[in-house]
Amino acid sequence: MQPTLNEQTDSGTGLSLWSRVNQDSKYLAAKRALQTRFRLPLPYDIRLNYGKWQRWLGKAGKPTRQKQKRGEAFLEEVQALLKRYEVPEAWYPDFIAEIAGKTAVHAVDLELPQFNVYQTANGDWKWDCTITPETDLTNPFILELIQTQQKEYAVAPPQPTQSEADPRKLDWQPVLEWHKRHPLFSIAELAEKIGFTPDVVRRSFQKLTRDQ
Repeated sequence: MQPTLNEQTDSGTGLSLWSRVNQDSKYLAAKRALQTRFRLPLPYDIRLNYGKWQRWLGKAGKPTRQKQKRGEAFLEEVQALLKRYEVPEAWYPDFIAEIAGKTAVHAVDLELPQFNVYQTANGDWKWDCTITPETDLTNPFILELIQTQQKEYAVAPPQPTQSEADPRKLDWQPVLEWHKRHPLFSIAELAEKIGFTPDVVRRSFQKLTRDQ
């Protein structure tokens, strides 16, 4: 497990990384200005309410372009700020949590899963999640974090195809198979992704199930 923010010290100073940055008056002024521009902090710890935080960033739920632009602008500015004050990238989540929301002290000590997005030799993008024996999979926050990432990097569902038996009908079997492999997605979420109403998707699945 990596050291906590209060344990990691800057060589030669005796100050923790957290203390060094948060005792810098220029950093504090820049942080307050950033919070004012984006109407922060939020009334919750973004590490313990990951789904709500992703919706604020415009990355989940039913994001508007306005929310997406706000989220992109915030992340760009906060990362530039942390880079300017030489905060290692490994500590960005904790610093961003302190800037963006009301932090809970115990969340700093969580053993978070590590996410990795990489490109294979044939050009396909892959996502994986690494957990350790210390990762608490009974913690609702950890589970929500993993599930949110699973949904974000899931492959897109297929469209229903023209039925070989009857060209006037659609074959929903590929869509149903996708849904079985991705149970975290609701019927409504799936329907939105493929451009059909939830009722149409639900009825099509029910018909397939009856016919099998």
